[in-house]
Amino acid sequence: MDGQEMKYRVQLLLDEETGGDFLDEKTVYDFLNEGALEVARLTSALTTTQSITTVADQTGYTLNANYLKMYLKDRSGYFFVKYNDGTNNTFIKWVPYEDIIISDDTTSVLVPTRFSITDDPTLDSQEAGTATGSGSLGASSGEATLTDSAADFSDVSAGDIVHNTTDSSSGVVVSKTSSTVLVTALFPNDPSASVDKDWDSSDAYVIQPQGRFRLVLDPPPSTAGHTITFYYASKPAPVWSAFRTFRYPPHLSLATIKYAVWLLKYRDREPSFGDKLYLSADNILRRGKVDMDRALNRNRIRVNMKVRN
Repeated sequence: MDGQEMKYRVQLLLDEETGGDFLDEKTVYDFLNEGALEVARLTSALTTTQSITTVADQTGYTLNANYLKMYLKDRSGYFFVKYNDGTNNTFIKWVPYEDIIISDDTTSVLVPTRFSITDDPTLDSQEAGTATGSGSLGASSGEATLTDSAADFSDVSAGDIVHNTTDSSSGVVVSKTSSTVLVTALFPNDPSASVDKDWDSSDAYVIQPQGRFRLVLDPPPSTAGHTITFYYASKPAPVWSAFRTFRYPPHLSLATIKYAVWLLKYRDREPSFGDKLYLSADNILRRGKVDMDRALNRNRIRVNMKVRN
């Protein structure tokens, strides 16, 4: 289901129409995206990899903004990453971060023996500037393009918050076209207000980045240019417009919708009705997780953890 169909299903369940103070468009998308995040978290339905290049003597490496959790385990039950030293692959196991702190091993080695995940203590800086071109609202999509030829959006990611400080609208970065062009979805800060929801030349903007996680190697690698392949379950790409969809099997969209309606019912002070919707969504998610595990054969992962000679 795309954004338009999911909004329609939300309206049917609530017997409401979008556009009012209670069921404004942004709120519906807010809760649909929260529901999609819960689907991804519980089912690991969306998976991807990140390729990380080592820096000599560097321990920590920032993970992609869409990192949600690890999901691949060896048959002993350990999470792992693949470490390539240019010739051989070594599979490094996860350990709790406190084990790395306690061991206090700072002497670099050719191939680290373990890794952990922790929060990234450094938040990327805000991006601020002025649009250098017009990005009209797409009549068919509900999205607007932000172009700033003087910008460097290299560190901007889908899901970052964006503010048009000229017309007082706010929204989300939906995708990145290039280092100077972003696709955004904007909404009025006051649902009853009328704003353009687009970008005019000379409109000022501020982009607030998301917090990140980082991968920590132990001990640190002594050589630059090695490659780490990090396997993880990812957050869904945000859906804030009519013709985008979440990248997971269609049957999980119903759980997304019911989760969103549950949140809306709590907002409407109807917890009894909301809890029934939550239980319905949870049942769909539990069945969905079993189906995904079977479809991806996750209970039969086998990895040789031995280092090649």
